[in-house]
Amino acid sequence: MNLQNCTPVLFVKDAAKAKNFYADVLGMTVTADFGGLNYTFKEGFSVWQIMDGHIIPTTLGRENIENAASASRFELCFETHELEGIYQTLKENNVKFLHEINTEFWGQRTIRFYDPDGHLIEVGEAMPAFLQRIFDEEGQNIETTSQRTFVPVEGIKQILGL
Repeated sequence: MNLQNCTPVLFVKDAAKAKNFYADVLGMTVTADFGGLNYTFKEGFSVWQIMDGHIIPTTLGRENIENAASASRFELCFETHELEGIYQTLKENNVKFLHEINTEFWGQRTIRFYDPDGHLIEVGEAMPAFLQRIFDEEGQNIETTSQRTFVPVEGIKQILGL
């Protein structure tokens, strides 16, 4: 199994407010802005604003990700080039899923499941593979790829080596 780029993710009600807190108050550095809804920090974590209709609140319940006492307010997030293989391994080991392979509204394919202690784990397509797939689906138009994926044009150029 080849999992890469572990990112602890904090689910937040308001990504801009969270970004301002971590960047302006705590002095952390934003390294990626995905459409004002998700931010990644140089210090090794991300904040994600979970939108209505997204699979996480749909399956967990919004109250569980917004309740300060809930254990469902974060996840470990990994990337892989082997999503289907990892999915099969998890199935073979009777792992409990939050959801099976799902295509997120920005186009990335993900699975979410629980470790033996009930911690939420996400495995998603590696950014280069996901962006290349969407770039190809969009007729190799970088602007429409950016709009669809919420990844800035410069980020797409860097990740895909364009």
